[in-house]
Amino acid sequence: MIDPKLARALNDQVNKELHAWYSYLSMAAYCKTLNLNGFATFMDGHAREEQAHAHRLMNYVLDRGGKFELQSISPPGDEFASLLEMFGRAVEQEKANTQAIYELYELAKNVNDYSTVAALQWFLDEQVEEEKVMTEALGLMQFAGDDKSALLSLNQQFGQQVTTAGAE
Repeated sequence: MIDPKLARALNDQVNKELHAWYSYLSMAAYCKTLNLNGFATFMDGHAREEQAHAHRLMNYVLDRGGKFELQSISPPGDEFASLLEMFGRAVEQEKANTQAIYELYELAKNVNDYSTVAALQWFLDEQVEEEKVMTEALGLMQFAGDDKSALLSLNQQFGQQVTTAGAE
């Protein structure tokens, strides 16, 4: 049986993952309003990953005999001044999620729950990739600046990327 305090913290992380899902959906919608469907596809893929992460954590809590409770998802900011701002928010969201998983990992260690420590290692590895992808995307957006040709090229490139991490 999982420690109740750790189960509550994992439930909170599910909420964070679902908030990230919601945020990426908002970003995808913003891109669609600009007719930048490649960026929209990219963000939608990341939304699906976050949703899969939430399911993975939910199933883990239930598999360990813990109580699972869905919480309200706070609405994401859906107003963006630019694509650059949107990607900046995505980077900050991933950094915040990484920090939250670090805190979960520390809690699992403190209650001597080595099964959860092991399970959270996947999320730590995943966050390295998530931060890398979004930081690189932000860097490309900064480099492109206001060059519409470069943005259209990136739009096409991002639309061809496939995200698979959440499906594991």
